[in-house]
Amino acid sequence: MTVQELITASLQDLRVIQTGQVASADDTALGLSRLNDWINSLATEDLPVYSVLRTTWTLSTAASYTIGAGATVNVARPTGPMAIDSIGFQDTSVSPTMEYALGPVLTVDAYAAIAQKDLTSVFPQNWYYDPTYTSGFGTLYPYPVPTSSTLEGVIYTQSPVAEFAALTDTVALPPGYRRFLRTGLSMELSSAFDAGLTPALQLAEALNTATGGQVPQVLDTLGAALAEVGRMAEATARCETAAALAETSGDHDLARAIAERADHYRTGEAWRRP
Repeated sequence: MTVQELITASLQDLRVIQTGQVASADDTALGLSRLNDWINSLATEDLPVYSVLRTTWTLSTAASYTIGAGATVNVARPTGPMAIDSIGFQDTSVSPTMEYALGPVLTVDAYAAIAQKDLTSVFPQNWYYDPTYTSGFGTLYPYPVPTSSTLEGVIYTQSPVAEFAALTDTVALPPGYRRFLRTGLSMELSSAFDAGLTPALQLAEALNTATGGQVPQVLDTLGAALAEVGRMAEATARCETAAALAETSGDHDLARAIAERADHYRTGEAWRRP
């Protein structure tokens, strides 16, 4: 799936375009911009993470190393200590190269408790990460400061979904992310197109899909959510189906109640509980 196809699917969810229609250049450009805005906002959350990236760099006698795109440790800047799965070093003086995992980075309290932070040793024993945003970089501090000239740092960081550069970019993600991106983008675009995609409607649609569109109560709820955003014809259709299912199952009271709500929607009125 390409970014263009993702945007098209989101616009179809919002009823901005119909199946078979092509979105305008302005709409697709807006879609790309909103998609990247949303992905950027997810950088501080765990949801977009889908892989762990191993990165190495040469260790010197420096007391600290910058980390971020274009920094000494050239990888996307971790948003915090939890974004670093593990950190350590490897010794290139032996064959094959030996890697030593030191585990997670130190907590703020643990690092603050170290009295001699400039203590040196042949090998480091721990690392501390300061995510303070300085020129786009965070900072890694080894402890003790290693003196060996044959070491390389090794860090395993969570790799978030990257922003897309063009509409032709391929959305290559593991299973489960396609719908996550499509529905998230739909929510981002809904205000721009006055589409009225509310969280309640999104939840009701997801629940109806999960239950195969065969549960009267779920269809009734979906009808109410559709009516709230002015989609009366769809609300009426959902309630008519719900009422028929309830009648077939023998729940006549529920069928009559849903049919009453369908009558409200048919006249263009949202239903309110008395």
